[in-house]
Amino acid sequence: MSAGVFSAWCLVAADACVRSGWLYISIARHAAAALALYGAVGALLGLVSTCLVWFEWRAIGRRLAASRPWLRCAFYGVVAGLASLSTAIATFSGEHVARTRAATFGPIAFVLIAGGVAAVGSWLLIWALRSLSSLPRAPAFWRIVVSFWLIGAALVRIDLTRYVSLYVRLHTILELSSALMLGAAIALMLEAFTRRVRSGELLVRASGTLGCVWFVLFVAVPAIRLRIDDWLRHVWLEEAYVGRVLRREQIAEAFFKDPLHWRGLYMSRVQRLCERFPLGAPSSAPEWRSPPPEAAQLSEGLRELRGPKSGYNVIVYYVDTLRNDVARDPSLMPNLAKFAEASLDFRRAYATGSDTLRSLPALTGGNYDVSVTPDNDLLRVAKRAGYDRVLMIAKSAHEFIGKLRPDFHFDRAVEIEDYPAALQVWGYGAQQTTAAPLVDRALEFLSARKHTDVPYLLWLFNFDQHNWRELDSQYVARVAAQHHIAEDRQSPAWRYNAVAAGIDAELGRLLRELERRKQLDDTVILFVSDHGEALGHAGFWVHSVFLWDQLIRVPLVLHAPGLGARRVQDRVSLIDVAPTLSRYMETDAPRDGYQGEDLLGYLLPNHPPRRLPLLLTAASKDMLVRVGIVDPVRDWKVVLSLEAALPELYDLGAANPDAENLVDAHPATALGLLRTLYHSPVFPRSTDDFDVRDTKQQKAQYAAEAAAEPH
Repeated sequence: MSAGVFSAWCLVAADACVRSGWLYISIARHAAAALALYGAVGALLGLVSTCLVWFEWRAIGRRLAASRPWLRCAFYGVVAGLASLSTAIATFSGEHVARTRAATFGPIAFVLIAGGVAAVGSWLLIWALRSLSSLPRAPAFWRIVVSFWLIGAALVRIDLTRYVSLYVRLHTILELSSALMLGAAIALMLEAFTRRVRSGELLVRASGTLGCVWFVLFVAVPAIRLRIDDWLRHVWLEEAYVGRVLRREQIAEAFFKDPLHWRGLYMSRVQRLCERFPLGAPSSAPEWRSPPPEAAQLSEGLRELRGPKSGYNVIVYYVDTLRNDVARDPSLMPNLAKFAEASLDFRRAYATGSDTLRSLPALTGGNYDVSVTPDNDLLRVAKRAGYDRVLMIAKSAHEFIGKLRPDFHFDRAVEIEDYPAALQVWGYGAQQTTAAPLVDRALEFLSARKHTDVPYLLWLFNFDQHNWRELDSQYVARVAAQHHIAEDRQSPAWRYNAVAAGIDAELGRLLRELERRKQLDDTVILFVSDHGEALGHAGFWVHSVFLWDQLIRVPLVLHAPGLGARRVQDRVSLIDVAPTLSRYMETDAPRDGYQGEDLLGYLLPNHPPRRLPLLLTAASKDMLVRVGIVDPVRDWKVVLSLEAALPELYDLGAANPDAENLVDAHPATALGLLRTLYHSPVFPRSTDDFDVRDTKQQKAQYAAEAAAEPH
């Protein structure tokens, strides 16, 4: 039992060696919670080992085991082989390896190797214990101890640094093997200690007893596990050892509560939340399913603002991964600042998620349910209204979006090369800038339309900002020099700023050309981003995973004929774009399915309060990990970590809104917003709701394709 606890704590130390971001977490809380968690796990490991040894004695018999120790080694070899069987089968069941002989012989070899290693290890352990009693052979004992230490440390290194995200089952075996190796070394050292020190056995028994007591308390007292969940909520960014064990603890707790009705890890986290907070029935509130209709007075006021005409040309200048604070910096993006001064500038706009696949569908659909494409999706409205729908986009972005969001479809798509043909790119990695070619193609498109009256929807999908780390260094350095952005080797964020300046220069070129051609009077222009970038906040540099302001605040600037300029300080969302632009395409465009607001309503006097709050989502490795809600009136944001099943409350009026979790100071406020979030469309109600890789249409398509394939 003592060896189990101490070996588990060795894994806590290994976890600390590979974990980054120590500047942004409480080290004392992390250490206390991790040691407490692993103390219980180590005690369980010791208990299982004790039971296994007892079963071995019962199966073989003490007399036979003493005279024929090879039987003991064979016993543990068989146990290890059987335990590795499922992993062996899974390892050789991949699409490619299944077609080879390895699919037949691989699992057998895997099981034999695992059993052989366990048999040899148990033989070394038995021999070390026997050699401890013989003084001349004592050096052999310590050589075995050191060998166990070295092998255990090597397994830990491999486990934590090699293909951690790819081979989960193999890493589980490596983790267990390293714990057993370290535990064997510590057990041998404790055995030597008890034989050499008179009070050694008493001390070891006391430590083992404390481990047992702590394990019982850990299992019996839910408040202990809740506190550990709270103090370790940061480990989900990089699981390492502590996150892995915390996930297994959650699975075990949920499973043993109701084994017959267990719905898996993800839904068990939802169940934990429901047990901790009085949230009611898990159903969507009616106002989300059928938003209240627009008041007649509001509709009339919006119609007057737009005028009787419809069929305006629409240009969307869409910049993937542009932070709001960078977009608002006139030294970096002066053309955008000038454009915003002459337009409707929504200063407090929020994305619906911290990555493109959570924000782009909501922007075009006007709906938080991004798993479906509503009938009144902006692109479908444009098609019904007879628009020429044209997309200009970087090749890498088109491949990524085309695969994962096929409903983002236009009549024509102009791809612009942004990586060499020999390079494989998926989402990240494009090296070539496309900001200038996008505007070049847009101006060519506009020139070719001189003799047609068909309205158009022109979408410029800027991807340079998304690829700010991978873009060609010579290009970045040249743009930085042109815009007087100093290179900072201490922080790569200067590259991000330089890329933003380059995109802004091309925006200015497009706007000047539209003005020269006198096309602004009949053109609606939207400048928007889908989400931001962390740029080192809390040690995190990219996007997704979190719902910090750096990730969800976005620029949203709308120019429309006859509206003039105004700064709007109300909180708005990307789901407001579709209900706003659709009315410029069709005067009486239907409102069915929209959960967003018409942005022009904020220009009217006595504008009614927003019908629904703002919702947020975040994913990690294509799985939903956080949902959030922003109060449109009060300065509150609630973020629910689904992994920890605990809410966080933040004051949006603070200088750094995400600096302090105020949930303990304002529990009633947090609970009220949590209940609203719980009954909203972004809250997961099934396991499928956690998997954000495929839309419902795609899943149906995959099922149909699979059914059509010959068997």
